[in-house]
Amino acid sequence: MNIAIGNFLDKRFHLWLKFEGSPLEKLRTYTLLGILLSLPSGYGLYRLVYFSLPFLKERWIFFFLVMVFVSGITLPIYAALNKYFFSIRKIFPRTVIRESLVTAILCEVLIWFQIGRVLNSTIIFFSVGGFLAIEVLLRARDTVISKNNYSELSREHEDPKS
Repeated sequence: MNIAIGNFLDKRFHLWLKFEGSPLEKLRTYTLLGILLSLPSGYGLYRLVYFSLPFLKERWIFFFLVMVFVSGITLPIYAALNKYFFSIRKIFPRTVIRESLVTAILCEVLIWFQIGRVLNSTIIFFSVGGFLAIEVLLRARDTVISKNNYSELSREHEDPKS
């Protein structure tokens, strides 16, 4: 019975994602989500940096809050870039979330190097270059998939007999 309910909800969610006027294709959704992520985490970062000592627990909380804060700040920026400056002119939620999380991970890696006092221009160059190369390849894959109208969500299940 749980499988039937799961399949029903899965189909409903996929239909909602494919719907043209879904909230995930609107820029204001990403702006509100970015504000909801960045304001509390920014306040938490402020409180953590100014009112606590850098023990182990506080460092992990710091990295978590940096991840949430940078993701919240970059989410509407990447959504706007996808909507207005790329050839498809459509917001793909998976791409926007991936780009904002990768930016947050890159910031955390650079902060980690700075805490260890090993951050220099070479490390910055290779870290940013590597992340940009991976993103260009993933963007090319997304462009090919979207231009050919190929989607894993809308693909019919193939018959295992053939």
